[in-house]
Amino acid sequence: MSLSLKIPDAADIHRLLCEGADDRIILKDVTFLKKTENDSYIFKAKKSGEDVIVKFTYEDGEDMAIPRLEHESQIYVDYLKPLWGVHVPKFYGFYLYNSSDPDELSCACIVLQYCGEPAVSDLSELNDYRGHEYGIKRFRNDTIDLVFRLHSPEIGIEHDALNASHILDFKGKPFLVDFGGAEFHDCLAWQDVKLTRDSMAPKEGEVLPPFGSPSLMCYELFTFLKSIKYCLPSSIEYDGMMFVCKSITSAAALYERALKGWPKFRPAKELWDEAVTHWQSVRSNWKKYHPDAVVEPPLGIIDFE
Repeated sequence: MSLSLKIPDAADIHRLLCEGADDRIILKDVTFLKKTENDSYIFKAKKSGEDVIVKFTYEDGEDMAIPRLEHESQIYVDYLKPLWGVHVPKFYGFYLYNSSDPDELSCACIVLQYCGEPAVSDLSELNDYRGHEYGIKRFRNDTIDLVFRLHSPEIGIEHDALNASHILDFKGKPFLVDFGGAEFHDCLAWQDVKLTRDSMAPKEGEVLPPFGSPSLMCYELFTFLKSIKYCLPSSIEYDGMMFVCKSITSAAALYERALKGWPKFRPAKELWDEAVTHWQSVRSNWKKYHPDAVVEPPLGIIDFE
């Protein structure tokens, strides 16, 4: 199959996708959705009555847009087939046109099943996502299980971009998209154990150990669990500095450590309020940060005045 394009603007892309011939895929009702950070154009269309997504790009000079799209196609074919239509889109093909005309740009697209829209705008929102409809944390737990499966020996890849825009809600099920940066991955977290939420340490609500700890040695899983706030953080960022949570003993002590570098033109109350928020979180989980502690410390001063 082939595609042709002379000028890479939205009108010409729209024309290209709507045209059909014996050696071309025929799409109808083509609608432009957005342009991505990697200079791909995303369209929604219909193929034989089914909603599909078309990810279209062109290459100019040393641009890597087409190789990246071809790489994504190989990921769908070589690794993701067991998940097609289940937790990733069905893959309908990679279409490439290389022109011998130096004034004509090479272009390519992949055609995928339409699988809904992003579930949340920030990964931390997954915990409460549509719990009244789907069940408390069910969608979040299904997403965790899906990410674990992605890292399993069965699939064997890391996504490389597990952000909120790449987790879609399709009829109540999480679907992952955008595998342009995905790579083969022999996940250390799967060594000698079938990784599940029950088998993983730490458990939900426990303190997430620093990356590299024996319990969780996969960086993508570590950052994902941290982003969805599945576990308590072992450290927090405060005014651009990192503080170990178990070393925080009061809002006032945390505030004083950061105040020296605080810009004078910004209200000090902003810094104080953030210190109080961090301190209250640490104190409310004191036994988890300090398992041997007999009593938790007093709340102390929390009013700025």
